[in-house]
Amino acid sequence: MRVILALALALLLANSARPAAEPLRLVVDSAFAAHHVPILLARVHDHFASAGIEALIEPGLGTNMVAVLVGQRAFDIGHITAPAAAAAIAIGAPIRMVAIYQPRSPLGFVGLKDRVQLEGPKSIEGLRLGITPGSADTLALALFRRGNAIGASAITVIPTDRASKPEALIAGRLDLVIGDSLFLRASLLAAGQQPVVLSIVDFGAPLQGFGFIANQSALNERPDLIRRALGAIRAGFADAAADPAAACLATRARFEIPGTDADCARTLTIFLTSLAKPEPGWGRQSPEAWSRMIQAMRAVGEIQGTRPPSFYYTNAVIP
Repeated sequence: MRVILALALALLLANSARPAAEPLRLVVDSAFAAHHVPILLARVHDHFASAGIEALIEPGLGTNMVAVLVGQRAFDIGHITAPAAAAAIAIGAPIRMVAIYQPRSPLGFVGLKDRVQLEGPKSIEGLRLGITPGSADTLALALFRRGNAIGASAITVIPTDRASKPEALIAGRLDLVIGDSLFLRASLLAAGQQPVVLSIVDFGAPLQGFGFIANQSALNERPDLIRRALGAIRAGFADAAADPAAACLATRARFEIPGTDADCARTLTIFLTSLAKPEPGWGRQSPEAWSRMIQAMRAVGEIQGTRPPSFYYTNAVIP
């Protein structure tokens, strides 16, 4: 009995000496999907817990709302694209981009191989283009047109819901769509189609892709928490890259992600091809890339003012 009591007391003392995990609230850009698997996997594989963090991860309602929620400090960290973050910061949102893990935006024109030939910017002229108004599509098209001298009347723009783009292409209602080429490719391949892609980044639209923002106050008050959180997320990306299929299985067992395990693995595998390697320095942001992006966004009126690119981001908490 004395031995049991001594062991119980030792366990109690050990638990009481262990520092309490710090809470961290993270919001992603949309309902949980395959591209969130690495982030969610950091929770499933206890990388947050190992970093002394109790992470709450919630789905979002678009990148613009992510900027608002993090700016209002409803969340500490937000998963967002760099252009969306830059636009919010330019109008006064108290946030900063703290990591970019997708150096090039995946936005592009996508069509079907047996129907269109995408051999350069002018190849989109005369086609019916599906675009989601008020989304990143609008900025991408504006930059592409400006950089390649394509007039407003050169293409027929048709407002199209994001989710219906693959179906509209297959049905022949559209010749092209503009959007996230990685996920459009995955959807079309899953439907037995052969997609072709024209990247906007290669033709006048120097946009960066996904990364994370932090609330400026949280960044000032708890920079080590943000750094440890990014380290845990990086570990999740490393696990996902090592075995996308296993990552999807483990994550979908804990979180609701639409589709099948095979759908998830296919989309995640394509997504991972566009990302920086999850090694030391992962997430570090390039001053040159920010300068090019800010200049381009100013040119089409997406950003006003003359603040330097360094105002929009920081590398101070890169793990």
